[in-house]
Amino acid sequence: MSIKQLKDAKNIASEKLDDWGTPKTIGEPLCHLKGLQIIENEDGSEGGIWECTPGRFTREIMQAELTTFLEGHCIFHPENGDPIEIKAGDVLFFPENSKGVWEIIETVRKAYLCYNLNKK
Repeated sequence: MSIKQLKDAKNIASEKLDDWGTPKTIGEPLCHLKGLQIIENEDGSEGGIWECTPGRFTREIMQAELTTFLEGHCIFHPENGDPIEIKAGDVLFFPENSKGVWEIIETVRKAYLCYNLNKK
């Protein structure tokens, strides 16, 4: 595998990202996902850029995730915990099977890596 670089990821125009559709939203407005996958492995791990417009939806990623928020503002409401306010510059780690609701207040963009912790 070679080194992959995505220059100036924060400033890539939304129109240049792939359309990933609308998640199962909770109420209005209907949020919309876009992204750019830069790595995908046979073990199910993947990484890239993810963008979401305002709205609320349930997190359905069951893998562990390390993510850096590049822009925007949101709140993650964990199933068993206090809400986490997230803004540009924040780095988060979600353990496997982290469940909760995303509340996107201002369009967010993040760089992410999702992976399985217990795969051998």
